[in-house]
Amino acid sequence: MSQVICITGGIGSGKSTVCRYLEERGYPVYYSDIRAKALMEGDYQLREQLITVFGTTIYTDREVLNRTELARRIFNDSNLKHSLESIVHPRVHEDFVQWSKDQTSRLLFKESPLALEIDDQSCQTIVVVHAEAELRISRVLGRNSNWTREDVEARMRNQISDEQRLRLAHQVLDNSGTPDELQEKLDQLLTKWS
Repeated sequence: MSQVICITGGIGSGKSTVCRYLEERGYPVYYSDIRAKALMEGDYQLREQLITVFGTTIYTDREVLNRTELARRIFNDSNLKHSLESIVHPRVHEDFVQWSKDQTSRLLFKESPLALEIDDQSCQTIVVVHAEAELRISRVLGRNSNWTREDVEARMRNQISDEQRLRLAHQVLDNSGTPDELQEKLDQLLTKWS
């Protein structure tokens, strides 16, 4: 039986960096957000459910997800955000279960930005990647030239607080330093799990 370790953290904390490093080390990683977006475009039933709730404007040609429009709507209306989650998260969970059946590694990693918010029961260990808010904001703005500080802060407000996240973590990876320091900390955790 594989152990499922969920990598979570606030926007800009470095979850994807940690997961890319894990993949370089040969570990399988399931990317919840990437799979959710793929399912929202590729799963006909899921697409139709979303159109029923959000209307046709969240897709172009009823197939390509209009992420900008969807984000604008859910980050300004908590009811719509909850509707989206109640439709998408069960389907992503099914997809993860299927993916995990195809894996042979003793350790499975799951990048799950909302693992704590949705109480993801597939997570046996929760690793929170953490960095201070200002550093996270600057990282996000550095990689998204069309975003404003207000865009980033709106997303941060829609996530649980850093204090809650740290309190619920089984392990914390501080990502305030250099990439080499982060890799060294992750290597130390991997020796605990191996």
